[in-house]
Amino acid sequence: MMMRCLMTLLLGSMAFAAVGQFQGTVIDQTTRQPIVDGHVAIVNSSLGTVTDKNGKFAFGNLAFDSVTLRVSAIGYLTQEYVLTRERELVVELIPSAILLHQAVTITAQRSERMSFDVNQSASAIAAAQLSERSPRSTPEALMNETGVWIQKTNHGGGSPIIRGLVGNQVLLVVDGIRLNNATYRYGPNQYLSTIDPGIIDRIEVNRGSGSVLYGSDALGGVLQVISATPSFSSAGLKIGGRLRSRWMSAGMEQSIRPEIEGRGKRVAFLGGFSARNFGDVLAGGNLGVLTPTAYRERSGDAKLLWRLGSRGILTSAFQHTTQNHVPRYDQVTQGGFSLFEFEPQTRQLSYLRWESSTPSPWVQSFRLTVSMNRSKEGTISQKNNSVEMKRQLDEVNTLGLMAEFLSNPSAHWQVQSGIEYYSDRVSSTAHVLNTVTNTETAQRGSYADGSGISNLAVFTNHQWDWKNFQISAGARFNRISVSVTDNLFGDQQINPNAWVGNVGVMYKLNSRLRMVGTLNTGFRAPNVDDMSKFGTIEANIFEIPSGLLSPERSLNMETGLKYNSTKLSWNVTAYQSTLTDLIDRVATSYQGSPTFEGRTVYQKRNVGEAIIKGIEADVDAVVIKSLTVYGNVTYTYGENKTRKEPMRRIPPLFGRLGLRYGHPSGLWIRTEWAVAGKQDRLAGGDRSDARINIRLINGVMPGWDIVNLHAGYSYRFWSIQLSAQNIFDEAYRVYASGIDGYGRSMTAAVNIRF
Repeated sequence: MMMRCLMTLLLGSMAFAAVGQFQGTVIDQTTRQPIVDGHVAIVNSSLGTVTDKNGKFAFGNLAFDSVTLRVSAIGYLTQEYVLTRERELVVELIPSAILLHQAVTITAQRSERMSFDVNQSASAIAAAQLSERSPRSTPEALMNETGVWIQKTNHGGGSPIIRGLVGNQVLLVVDGIRLNNATYRYGPNQYLSTIDPGIIDRIEVNRGSGSVLYGSDALGGVLQVISATPSFSSAGLKIGGRLRSRWMSAGMEQSIRPEIEGRGKRVAFLGGFSARNFGDVLAGGNLGVLTPTAYRERSGDAKLLWRLGSRGILTSAFQHTTQNHVPRYDQVTQGGFSLFEFEPQTRQLSYLRWESSTPSPWVQSFRLTVSMNRSKEGTISQKNNSVEMKRQLDEVNTLGLMAEFLSNPSAHWQVQSGIEYYSDRVSSTAHVLNTVTNTETAQRGSYADGSGISNLAVFTNHQWDWKNFQISAGARFNRISVSVTDNLFGDQQINPNAWVGNVGVMYKLNSRLRMVGTLNTGFRAPNVDDMSKFGTIEANIFEIPSGLLSPERSLNMETGLKYNSTKLSWNVTAYQSTLTDLIDRVATSYQGSPTFEGRTVYQKRNVGEAIIKGIEADVDAVVIKSLTVYGNVTYTYGENKTRKEPMRRIPPLFGRLGLRYGHPSGLWIRTEWAVAGKQDRLAGGDRSDARINIRLINGVMPGWDIVNLHAGYSYRFWSIQLSAQNIFDEAYRVYASGIDGYGRSMTAAVNIRF
């Protein structure tokens, strides 16, 4: 009886009639060969396994009635099977040029659902796509994605712009844990680049406000990185591993990553280490080598799963990344510095998570997570013709507590609820060394040392299915406290509360076509960076603390159409966001002067009101059995109504068009054309930004297009990939970036499983 209750909870259906051993085999539909390391999971549960070298898998003590298996593998379309009383199944997976975006499973809305069945704009870069791209960095994995524009201040950075918003207006999440902290800043930054791409299973993009489910900062959207997770085995302990390596021409990259994985009935583990050295960037055309841009990175990670009893899984995870001597290319070449680099640039995340289920449909499953996130950002800088070298170190320690609940009160009513608490503590120091006398003087750091933020929130989100309609509605209450302890400028304390809500409708026109519409509100609470920043921001801007601020707020609307079949998938979305109380810099004075250290003095204020609207469209189509065409286009319009000018860093019209051929032998070839239009709608702050105006022609950022070619071959335990980037060696700079794009270059990657 207990087993029946448990399986009822896990599968959200009626009790099962039969229990026993179940096994199956996963094969390639075309070649009839077994698929190794395919993933087989029971839908709506934490139970899963992988296929062995013969493509076989097994489950013990499995109830059959109403059980649905989800079977997936890199390079194949994911399929679902409802089990019968037969004790063995042969699963034939269809080779796929790409995973059709509407068929990708996402968790960006805190419950696992197919993106086709989500009423808000959401997509994912699945494992198959990540494997083919073999990205140098996590930001580069997102380049040319629908609705995502990646700007780079330096080689070690990369910020996603989603629906015209960037930096602390886009929420970054790793395994459900927010990375945005007290010192996350607006504009170009390096935060996403501190996530090792080698740990990623998939990347999810939830475009539009996600404040109800994720809280502050999710004005433009939520970008979630899901790290790889080991699988359990029903056949005793199995030890395996993987070795990956990547090389880029002109000495631009040498990387290696060994991994080890263990699979048992009750214990599973996965761990790896990455050593990555990056040389100076070779830009396109006659731009040549960009110096200084080289740096190195070391990272390690481990994840351990315990199956405790029949109801729960305990997960312990650790991630650490350190980047050393990461140059600020723009500050050295344009900012008047002989030396300016991040040293060190570190991210460390540890968490313990308990996932379980209960006999009650009101708490069908729950997840409790305790996390500790530590980030360090050090800088070393020295101005031209100066004997003073300045060292700064900013450290933020974040404690997180989350309790999340999934309920199914009825067959047509699903509820996601939760309680979250985050606490940030900031340490900020600075020292100036006279390189002639070798004397050192302490100074105020970038932020007020000892400042912090606490954030308590409760949320609930409901979904009802009624005939052809799917209706969702949710709300969130946030209680935030920002404390700035500043001996130089005075202490400050704010306690902003925020209510946000959403409502969404999906209408199923037929089994393949959906019409969707959403209305939601969002907010971003001021943080320590907003209230206490003291230092150089851009080549011509010096910022001083601002004091009391109010949250930024947004009202967002979108509507769209989705279509999905086995051979064609497309999506069209139109949206509009109205933003109020935007925090913007205004010119001021410091010590009675409008300038300090040769730079104009600015201070942040709630002075902005803006509107952003746009359209996003994408398509994936299987032309013939082994040939797929895909593409997307994004247009964004932003207007700062307060300043009566365009908003800063709004991307131009951009998109991509690609063609992929996959042969049953394991050989595949993909070519891709990426294009960006000119941007002539520039804000005053963009025109005065040295990183941008250096590439302006008659006040306009020119458009560009590049062609990339990729090919690979896979056979059982190993694969190899070759890529040619920017084949025609075009010189270009992504709008709002401080560094130019790669010139013609070659990349080779090897992946070996053992």
